[in-house]
Amino acid sequence: MWLTDTAIKRPVLTMMAVAAIVIFGIVSYPRIGVDLFPKVDFPFVSIITTLAGECPEVMDVDVTDVIEEAVGTIGGVRKIFSESKMNTSVVFVEFDLGKDIDVAIQETLERISAIRGDLPRDIDEPVVMRVDPAAVAIMWLTLKGEVCKMELSTYADRMLREQLQRIRGVGAVQMSGLRLREVRIWLDNDKLRAYQITSHDVKKALQRGNIELPGGRIEGKTKEFTIRIKGEFLKVQDFNDLIIGFYEGSPVRLSNVGWVEDGMEEERSIARFNGLPAVGLGIQKQSGANTIEVIERVKKELVEIKEGLPPEMSIAISFDQSVFIERSITEIKYQLIYGGLFALLGVLLLLRSSRVAMICAISLPIAIISTFTMMNLFGFTFNNMSMLALALSIGLLIDDAIVVNENIRRHINEGMPPAQAASFAVREIGFAVMATTLVVVAVFIPIAFLEGLIGRFFLEFGLTVVFAITISLIVALTVTPMLASRFLRSEEERKRASSIYRLTTGSEWLYKKVELIYSRLLEAAINHKAAVLSIATVVFLSGILVATFVDKELMPMEDQSQFIVWLEAPPGHSVSATYSLLSQSDAAIREIPEVESTFYAQGIQGNVNEACIFVRLKPIAERQRSQMQIMAEAREKIRGNFPGIELSVDEVPRIGGGMRVTPIEYVITGPDLESVRAYAEQIAAEFSKVPGVVDVDLSVVAGRPELTIFIDRDKAADLGVDIATVAETVNFLVGGEVAVTKFSEAGRRYDVMVRLRPEDRDTLDDIKQIYVRSMDGRLISLSSIIYIKKVGGPGTISRVDRQRAVILFANLEGKPLDQARIELNAISDRILPPGYSGFYVGMVEIMDEAFLYLAFALILALVLSYIILAAQFESLRYPLVIFFALPLSVVGAFGALLIAGMTWNIFSFIGLILLVGLVMKNAILLVDYINTLRKRGVGRREAILRAGPVRLRPIMTTTFAIILGMLPVAIGIGEGGEVRAPMAVAVIGGLFSSLFLTLVVVPVVYDLSDNLKERFFRKSLK
Repeated sequence: MWLTDTAIKRPVLTMMAVAAIVIFGIVSYPRIGVDLFPKVDFPFVSIITTLAGECPEVMDVDVTDVIEEAVGTIGGVRKIFSESKMNTSVVFVEFDLGKDIDVAIQETLERISAIRGDLPRDIDEPVVMRVDPAAVAIMWLTLKGEVCKMELSTYADRMLREQLQRIRGVGAVQMSGLRLREVRIWLDNDKLRAYQITSHDVKKALQRGNIELPGGRIEGKTKEFTIRIKGEFLKVQDFNDLIIGFYEGSPVRLSNVGWVEDGMEEERSIARFNGLPAVGLGIQKQSGANTIEVIERVKKELVEIKEGLPPEMSIAISFDQSVFIERSITEIKYQLIYGGLFALLGVLLLLRSSRVAMICAISLPIAIISTFTMMNLFGFTFNNMSMLALALSIGLLIDDAIVVNENIRRHINEGMPPAQAASFAVREIGFAVMATTLVVVAVFIPIAFLEGLIGRFFLEFGLTVVFAITISLIVALTVTPMLASRFLRSEEERKRASSIYRLTTGSEWLYKKVELIYSRLLEAAINHKAAVLSIATVVFLSGILVATFVDKELMPMEDQSQFIVWLEAPPGHSVSATYSLLSQSDAAIREIPEVESTFYAQGIQGNVNEACIFVRLKPIAERQRSQMQIMAEAREKIRGNFPGIELSVDEVPRIGGGMRVTPIEYVITGPDLESVRAYAEQIAAEFSKVPGVVDVDLSVVAGRPELTIFIDRDKAADLGVDIATVAETVNFLVGGEVAVTKFSEAGRRYDVMVRLRPEDRDTLDDIKQIYVRSMDGRLISLSSIIYIKKVGGPGTISRVDRQRAVILFANLEGKPLDQARIELNAISDRILPPGYSGFYVGMVEIMDEAFLYLAFALILALVLSYIILAAQFESLRYPLVIFFALPLSVVGAFGALLIAGMTWNIFSFIGLILLVGLVMKNAILLVDYINTLRKRGVGRREAILRAGPVRLRPIMTTTFAIILGMLPVAIGIGEGGEVRAPMAVAVIGGLFSSLFLTLVVVPVVYDLSDNLKERFFRKSLK
């Protein structure tokens, strides 16, 4: 091969070329970002519509349904989810992954504009925006101190929020537990009635008596003055002097019917860090920003923030997504290094040459560092997928170098000069080495271009492997023979000079025994082909049987040293009552010895009866129990000691950390919502009794206790009171949630809120005692025109693909996802009548889609491999002979997973696809050398019997190098090891089972196929 000959003849040129490639890799390394997973763009669009005062049923019919019908006609819509709540309709539209998100938003806006006239007139304009599941809080900071809550909140809002938002990569800062300054006016209903003052009078007086407007300009001969009318109050207490009406000819001031308070916003959210009051600041990154880089910049800014903090305040990190990411990536780096050392140790023991090991050791970093260049060019990051690709490729990266070195060494031992042996050996085996590498490339190209969400995640994995092994092939055909021609010596010379050669005498003795046994076994196999094929068939069928005992899931749970507890108090609980109930759970969790800190956030999504607790654990090395065990204890503590609390203990989602994601999300639909809800409750009750199923709950949220005011229209008309006046008065005096005016001070503007005193709005009778003014000026009591009923209804109405639905959520505790799915299906089939159905979204849907795409990738890999092998061997038959090695790896792969207690998941599936390339590599080397010997005039039987022992050493060496290289990954120690281990275990098990079986079965099938060909040829001649 000219490339090899050039490398051998021009070593300086070769070294300089390699040096240039390595330099590019070194320069690229610091430019590659770090993240947990590859960046994936999710084409999600949300439409948020608000209509003050409307119940979920009205929002669902008048708003949500109309919007869903409009956006459902947009091309590329995959799913539509919606929630109708009090005052709010939220519609989520999921598009196909190939849909351009900007186009999707534009088309959504056009559809909303087209149906705007069909929506209620009083709604706020629908807000259409892109939804990025990954753009949630990646980090939470907590500000605490020995000051009042308003002072703490003001500093967090005015100083810290602005300071943090200036950091590059920070998209927004969420706030929790915030209570800012607010001017509140409290009215006494009895005094309002006594002075004949209505809410409309107060509202009008505030809006017209506290105002600042431009007054035009005065133009003189030489100067021009602008006029501004300063009509706003300068001090909060000045509001008390505002005249709001007249009674019996005397002015009635605000102080006559109430008072003004310079206070804080109503408490609607609470934050606690380790049980102490705090304000939470959630750092949300910009779309596409790198998590690690953003958090590093925030931490750097925190140093300056701490220096400038008032002495009585302190700030701490309560949740940090980068901790697990960095630990996980660091762990893979160690596994990469250890894998390389183990692989080289295997080479040293089996080839008994420190020089061969040195040449392989040089080839390894060249391939890895050069891969960094390609990763940088393609915009990849160091994440779990790309780093796992490098860790699993360690053995592969020296595989070609081992085969080339072993063949060169063999020819040197036969008497060739090193330079001639290097050139001849590469010419002899070069095309086989290229074929084996191209087969692996053919295996991983389909993985890199899988469809769906799973394809986006495995793109970097597949291409990183392709980059690495392609570079390793080039190194094996250039650098390896060049170094071998200079450094390798004959066996006789090594006997005299090499201490490694003498130290490895034991391993050589063992290898010779194995070689002798194999030679005899191969000869016996050739003589008893039927028995060999029968045994191979039994082994394959055993593998299929073993596979049925391996549990199936999307991916294993990993120990991240952190998890989230979601809590919900009964509907109707106030902020303080909810905190009294739920904060006890926070205290109970902190009693667990492995817990390092907790961050309690209540009302974070607007629901005051809901809270979540971010729990940080001590690092894995500092605790004896796993995260799963600690989560189980937390679940048991809360359920056992605090009945009445809805609970879900979840791992932090790998994507969109902080959002709730459970393994089971089962959608139940049907024509009648009440029936759907009843059936869902039955299914949930039975499913919650299944062992291993925990935290079962439904998306149907019971509404708060609700009072509905009905107006007697006839009486209202007779008394001269319109409906709007009644609604506005109740909303103003009881609700008190709309700012009437603003108060300005020191360049800041604060809301002025008006409401009845708490004691004037406690009961139904209090509402009836409110007065409104009729058209003729009389005061009319609401008791004469309204009646009030207590009603109930769902707090949330969910839809999936335009059907009213109830979603069942559940976590799993030691139960595989597929097994839980089977058990839930059995319960659902028994309960749901015709017309009602259930289907899965979330993890189960992704799992089914992923396995379908991976199965397609496996088939495509086999097809591409066949094409490459047929072209390599110029035969349609020999690729089929090589394919006989594949079934023999099944029993080892599934057997290893079963023994290790691991599951069949997307990572172990990728391991099986990887096995296709690895197992065929061995068979290719064997078949290629048999053909080489036959071309030299050796008979078929003799060629088979000679090729097997000759190729035994390189096949064993490469196989054990790959196994030893993957061993650190298979052990699964460290952060994130639970996810990576199944892939390596499946590969190691498959390589073990196929190693010796391939060395026996493939020659037998080769011999048998030639016999069949000869018989067919003789028959055709006759």
